Amino acid sequence: MKKWVIISVIVVAVGGGSGWFIYSKSQANQAQNVMATAQTITAQKGKLEVAVTGSGSVTANTDEDVTAANTILVVDSVSVSSGESVGKGDTLVTFKNGDVVTAPKDGEITKVYVSSGSGASQGKVLIRMEDEDGVTLPITREDSGSSSNNSSTGNTGGSSLIADTVNVKEGSVVKAGATLVKFTDGSILQAPVAGTITSLAVNSGDSVQSSTTVAHITNYSSLETTISVDELDITKVKVGQSVKITASAFEGETFDGIVTKVANEGTSTNGVSTFDVTVKIKNPKGLKIGMSTEASILIQSKADALYVPVEAVYKNGNEKYVLVPSSTDDSGQSTKKVTVKTGISNDTNVEITSGLSEGESIEIPSVQSRSNSGGFMMQGGGFQGGGFSGGGFGGRNFERNQNGGGQGGK
Repeated sequence: MKKWVIISVIVVAVGGGSGWFIYSKSQANQAQNVMATAQTITAQKGKLEVAVTGSGSVTANTDEDVTAANTILVVDSVSVSSGESVGKGDTLVTFKNGDVVTAPKDGEITKVYVSSGSGASQGKVLIRMEDEDGVTLPITREDSGSSSNNSSTGNTGGSSLIADTVNVKEGSVVKAGATLVKFTDGSILQAPVAGTITSLAVNSGDSVQSSTTVAHITNYSSLETTISVDELDITKVKVGQSVKITASAFEGETFDGIVTKVANEGTSTNGVSTFDVTVKIKNPKGLKIGMSTEASILIQSKADALYVPVEAVYKNGNEKYVLVPSSTDDSGQSTKKVTVKTGISNDTNVEITSGLSEGESIEIPSVQSRSNSGGFMMQGGGFQGGGFSGGGFGGRNFERNQNGGGQGGK
């Protein structure tokens, strides 16, 4: 029995040792194969762009209600000029419907704001005059009185108007200033902006309250998109910057845009603030309101930058470096660290301002492999473990630590 036990122990020991030897050799070969898959690329020169990206949806630049409070009277003539003395009751302005505006007191005209053909909305200051006590008075169309040709008391912008003629219908495309409605008192309602009449709530003969929404205008040819930009990138975004826009409904097509507004206040979610950026779409073509968009705002660009992939640059403390292939004495292949300085960067490439030359070869990792420091070199650059951290140019983490470039770009 002892003899068989001893023999069994010997067999197990020999088998285990052989298995361990085979396993170790296999792992070594595998490690060598992994290390051999590191890629060699060259530093290139070309155009390097840094962009901030965000998603949004298409909206109309002009989308507003038109109320009867926006009615105007058209000026027929102005009877006074700046510096002229007037007496109480003198005619100052005559409207085409026959209403007149008269001087409420004796005094001197200090400023005239209207001329023949001008439109006078309710509350608009037409003239300023200084009375005998030195008080400056604003004169509006509500300061109207009777005229010799019109026994009415004039249009004082009361609470109700009667529509005489409606010149548009739903679907009508109008220009800014076009007459939408004429009222029986001689006042008219004009389109404040250009666009399409999407709704109309008045017919000839209707009584209209001054606060009533008479029509709604949407301009389908002037479209925009609003995107949310991270707080770390918003300081780089300025009004007037060019934007490239894509839409899910138009695969492979790009639309040009321009930043028209940058929000001064952000919205905080889970401790991270974002800011709205409004982008006007220059030629919306077939885009429709509500379509989803992706916008890329160009914030930096260099035409002749020397750059490498972001994963090629490593960081150890304040030092940034790349791995350059070199030959050993025994004709083997190795790498050496070369310290570099960096410039602008995006999610793909980083500018090298010193340490490399155009065409010089460097290594970039392509798979996970064990580093000499005991950590792991990961695809995308950088050491995890061993005190190293790398890559990350153009991303949020790099931005927090380096104050480097923005996201996106080429």
